[in-house]
Amino acid sequence: MMKKMMVRCALLGAAALLLAACFNKGDYKSEYDYQLLVQFEPDEAYQWDDFVKQFFNNGEDTVAFNKSVSIEPIYHFATIDDTDGFQGGLVLACGKDTDASPDRKPSRFAVYDQKVGHLGSKAYAVFHDTTAAIMPDHEVQIALPTASSYCEAKVMYVHNVQAAIQAAKYGVGLADGPFTAGDHLTLTVSGYRSNTLTGQKDIKLIDGTKAIEEWTELDISSLSKIDAIDFHLTSSRPDFPLYCCVDNMGYHYYVLYQ
Repeated sequence: MMKKMMVRCALLGAAALLLAACFNKGDYKSEYDYQLLVQFEPDEAYQWDDFVKQFFNNGEDTVAFNKSVSIEPIYHFATIDDTDGFQGGLVLACGKDTDASPDRKPSRFAVYDQKVGHLGSKAYAVFHDTTAAIMPDHEVQIALPTASSYCEAKVMYVHNVQAAIQAAKYGVGLADGPFTAGDHLTLTVSGYRSNTLTGQKDIKLIDGTKAIEEWTELDISSLSKIDAIDFHLTSSRPDFPLYCCVDNMGYHYYVLYQ
C-alpha cells in the first residue's frame, strides 16, 4: 500500500507577499518569494516518535519504503513494486554505520557517518539507481501553480552509504577487488523545465582510493529554473552498489498570480 509522507520544508527568512492593485483594470497581482530548505524529517520535532512508529516500524527499521514523499510544493519519488519491493529512486532513512570492515554485512541505507543527517538531523534520503525502465520519471518534482512561477535549485548535501565505502576500500561484492586509481562512483544531478534539460552537475563520491566521508555541499545553482530533478549514479565497476545519501536541498521558489 502506498503511503504519503509529510516531512519538513523550512522557510529560510520571511516569506514576501506583495500585493499590487491595478485600479484601472480592476485586478491585482500577488507574488510569493521563498527560500526553501527541504529536510527529510517530520514537520515538527515532537512528531518524531510517531514518525518512527509509522514509517520505521517502531525503530526496528532504518529505512522507509514509500512511493512518494511529499514536502509541498516539492515531491520525491521512488519505484516500489508490490512483489519485488524497492526498485529505485529516493527513500527516507535514519541509519548510520561507520564500520566498513570487510567482515561486516553491507548496509545500503546507512550513512557512513557518526551522526545521521546533515548538521545532526535525524533523517535523510537515500538514492538508488538501477535500470532506467523501472526508475521514477523524476526523483524530484516541483509544483508550479502558474506559468509565471519558477523554482531555482541552489544547494544540496551528499554523502556515501556504508556499503559503498566498504566495497571501494575492501572490494566487498566486487569481482575485481578494491578501487584503484581511475575507479569512481559519480553522482549526476540534472535539472528539467517542461521536460527540457536546464543544466547538470557532477560530483565524484568516490575517486580512486579517496571517498567522501562527511556531509558535503554540492552547488546545484547551474540547474537554473526547474520543475524536476533527476539523479544518476555511475561507476567504473559494473557490480558496484549504486546508492548514495542526500539531505538539505535548498531552493528559491517564486510564485506569481496575476
